[in-house]
Amino acid sequence: MAEVADTPITVVVPTRDRPAMLRRCLASLTASVGPDDEIVVVDSASSDPAVLGVADGAGPGVRSLRCDQPGASRARNAGWRAATHRLVAFVDDDVVVSAAWAGALRSAATEHDGAAFFTGRVEAPPGTGPVEHPIAIKDEPDAAVLDASATGLFGHSANMAARLGALVAVGGFDEALGAGGRYRACEDADLFDRLLAAGFTGRYEPAALAFHDQWRDRTALLRLDWAYGIGAGARVAKLVRADRVRARAAARDFAWVWGLKQVPPALRAGYRFGVAAPLVRVAGSVVGFARAIPVPVRDGHLSAR
Repeated sequence: MAEVADTPITVVVPTRDRPAMLRRCLASLTASVGPDDEIVVVDSASSDPAVLGVADGAGPGVRSLRCDQPGASRARNAGWRAATHRLVAFVDDDVVVSAAWAGALRSAATEHDGAAFFTGRVEAPPGTGPVEHPIAIKDEPDAAVLDASATGLFGHSANMAARLGALVAVGGFDEALGAGGRYRACEDADLFDRLLAAGFTGRYEPAALAFHDQWRDRTALLRLDWAYGIGAGARVAKLVRADRVRARAAARDFAWVWGLKQVPPALRAGYRFGVAAPLVRVAGSVVGFARAIPVPVRDGHLSAR
């Protein structure tokens, strides 16, 4: 087993038209990574030239790429394919990592060399206060093995890592899923599905701590809930053809646990937004499933159409 210091990391940051958020993200990353690590910023067809300016001015160890077509999954794939190192981490531009983040990922990858992918803890930034509708949060305090027997949320592409060989084996992210793609979300859960199907296992490592800015207002949150629904439906449409047991579990979690189960208490409390959000998610999932179920899946990825 390699020493912890001998496990360099490539960090991929997809970004689009959010230079201020990117600047803050990169400041936290450069304070966390080591001298042998690298940060690859992938500009996902930004219209704002300031984005590449932020990346190019971030200092040593940071380089930039540009994709001429938008899509977070497309940007992440371009990033890992350009990686120098065999451990590739992914951080979104509206995320800030802790000082210990890179070291925690490095330690996890070294100590658990049988794990092919890793997810980290994601919290709201300190001082945020109560969050009405948390987005991309995973704050369980205990580490966990992520395998076919694991249930619930594995983690988020906003804070995760994978070994390069595992990404190559499954072809990385499905570019039809995720922000900017036809199906708009759930690219991370779909990637975990395909990694498990290929025989890989992962690990949730809470010491790899990051903070996800909860910047959206209610209107933006409902749009995001619709996108999450579209992506979740497409994910289930893929699983129906690959693993019906996992498809049933994924559909139940999304439609019931994170969906309709939340409606009655919100109704009793007179909390209209709390009623609308899960209903929008469930409605989106029906649309996403209907759109994706007739689309061929090739090598684990939805075909363009």
